[in-house]
Amino acid sequence: MKSFIEKYLKDSIIPAKKALYKANSIIFNEMDVGNGMYLIESGQVKIKKKIPYTNKGIVLATLGPNENFGELSLLIGRPRAAEVEALTDCTLWFMDEKTFKEAISKSPEFSLMIMQGLANKLSRMNEKHKEMISHLKEFTERLEDFSSLLHSFVP
Repeated sequence: MKSFIEKYLKDSIIPAKKALYKANSIIFNEMDVGNGMYLIESGQVKIKKKIPYTNKGIVLATLGPNENFGELSLLIGRPRAAEVEALTDCTLWFMDEKTFKEAISKSPEFSLMIMQGLANKLSRMNEKHKEMISHLKEFTERLEDFSSLLHSFVP
């Protein structure tokens, strides 16, 4: 069965733009204007969210062929919520808002792909949220232990 990229983009049925990115290059930064979405033909990308007031970040996802990213900013009209970096050399297809709407009107398969992608992202976010809550609980317990220990030394 042909992928959406093979069926619609390679034959220019939907006029997306092919883009090549080298490994370790930034595709877009957090807070950039969300002017389109990307579909991955080959390679892998890492989606990373910065942690405020630190030089650290959390990896939200690693995506590969036939997955997409960037659609959330396009759908809600807000800046990019995370940074995306090419982990390997990548071949991507960029769809601006007009092309995105055209793809939705020409392909129910595309609409389903977007919905499935959003559902998968929501599920991953829920898992990350649970993980963060667990770490916070552990940190709070250690802080309480430290506080009790400190109080045993201080009259």
